[in-house]
Amino acid sequence: MKIWEFLFGKPVYVQDAEFGRLQWIATDRKGQGYFEGTRTFGPTGHTLSITLNAPRTGPTAAQRAFWHAIEARYPQLTDAAQVLIEAELRHWKPGFTVHDFQAEFWPVGLDIPALAEGQPVAWELAFETHHDPNHMITVLWRDFAPSVVRIDG
Repeated sequence: MKIWEFLFGKPVYVQDAEFGRLQWIATDRKGQGYFEGTRTFGPTGHTLSITLNAPRTGPTAAQRAFWHAIEARYPQLTDAAQVLIEAELRHWKPGFTVHDFQAEFWPVGLDIPALAEGQPVAWELAFETHHDPNHMITVLWRDFAPSVVRIDG
């Protein structure tokens, strides 16, 4: 037995029809946690790191539907996000302009929260760019409208 497994137990995985193999990550609150995995993103072909705040049984039908909505709306989402990303990057690089978002930025991470009917969805989509390979650009969304851009690195 490996020392990690001895101390913390064996990792728990689920196989989800939509998201593939996901690892359950328990949190400090009893019975609470989230899933991590990777998934190919249809609109770009890139592999995304995915975090799903879901019950231990796996992602919900609503989360799968939300994933499909993000894929279907990706061109409109990036058009909306581009405005905020350009404004934020101009704080770092005056005069910065995106010429071709799809070529200059690619998605690398997606955080899908637990979804409650009738409630707005606060979620995140992270990008990398050749303009600054040492930083990640995360767009925080409220439903399908970008609200905040965060640059980390």
